[in-house]
Amino acid sequence: MKIAYISGSTIPSGKANAVHVMKMCQALARHQKSCVTLYGKRGSWFQNPYDHYGVKPSFKLVRSWFGTLSFLSGSLRLLVLFIHAGFIKKPDAYYGRDALGLYFISLFRRPLFYEAHQVPQGKFSRFIVTRLLKSPALKGVVVISKGLKKDFKKEFSFSQHPLLVAHDGADILTKTPMKIPQKLWLGRRNILQVGYTGSLHTGRGLEMIVDVAHLIPEMDFHVIGGTRAQKETWLKKGLPSNLFMHGSKPHADIPSYLAKFDIVLAPYHPKIHIGTGADIAKWISPMKLFEYMASSTPIVCSDLPALREIIEHGRNGLMVKSDDPTAWVDALCTLSKSTDHRTSIGQEGLKDIQNHFSWNIRADNVTQFMKKHI
Repeated sequence: MKIAYISGSTIPSGKANAVHVMKMCQALARHQKSCVTLYGKRGSWFQNPYDHYGVKPSFKLVRSWFGTLSFLSGSLRLLVLFIHAGFIKKPDAYYGRDALGLYFISLFRRPLFYEAHQVPQGKFSRFIVTRLLKSPALKGVVVISKGLKKDFKKEFSFSQHPLLVAHDGADILTKTPMKIPQKLWLGRRNILQVGYTGSLHTGRGLEMIVDVAHLIPEMDFHVIGGTRAQKETWLKKGLPSNLFMHGSKPHADIPSYLAKFDIVLAPYHPKIHIGTGADIAKWISPMKLFEYMASSTPIVCSDLPALREIIEHGRNGLMVKSDDPTAWVDALCTLSKSTDHRTSIGQEGLKDIQNHFSWNIRADNVTQFMKKHI
């Protein structure tokens, strides 16, 4: 099956959407032996995008220039899509999470599938998605959570479009991650290491990690991610001596950091507002959580409805009130008392990735969905 994945992502970049599309295209190409082309915007000229994300070059990557300049890169991206749709041999289906790019492609009446990660908020975004949903070319919609499915169906008519729920995923590790030498590690020896990877934007819960680190000086806490400016902002506020901020790392290196942690945290707030104004807390299917599970590291996460679709309290993770530092301390202390308990929870998470939430399984479900409805 020939698939053109339409993305507005800048590749490479520090954005989670870029990780998502690169991992998904690898899975589509590898698992289904499909011919896949990913369309996006060019980020750094000096980084190999496949190496940066730890993916094989099993799919073609077409990037328009000036990915960091929004208006110019957006215009060039549409020009590239026009050339593709008008002059290059057509794929069996166009797929992606870029509503504007897909709407542009819909004018050529080729089969389309739209992947939604939120209900659009702004007037222009809602207009584009509404028009896309009315296009005869659109054959189906994929959403990342049951909560998003409910709200999407409430906002838009789905009388003519099949809809698939496909949570985000993670790769099943096929080899042991490269070890980070102890001499380069910021944490103490023989001390429980607690980690967080991902964005430092508001709503991701770094404030909770700081509070808990103050309350448990006998554990080390590590934060992987964030921009240099975000890191400097937090350092200026003053952090406990047992909290280490490592900054942003290439996504391919994340498994090596996860391998250093005894416990991992996902302290999401009940409300997570992004640039569009949307509160995505009720729709999230965070890749971070699945990557944690794939590393077989026990998870403590916020007890939010969207995360209950993934985490079963006491089996593959512990869920606690998002705004109660005492509850987070209690959960960490409970896990600290028993290596067997930590191992059991971590292994259950890994089994869930292997059986339900790998990128390969997601790609298989999406591909079968497309084949059924083309």
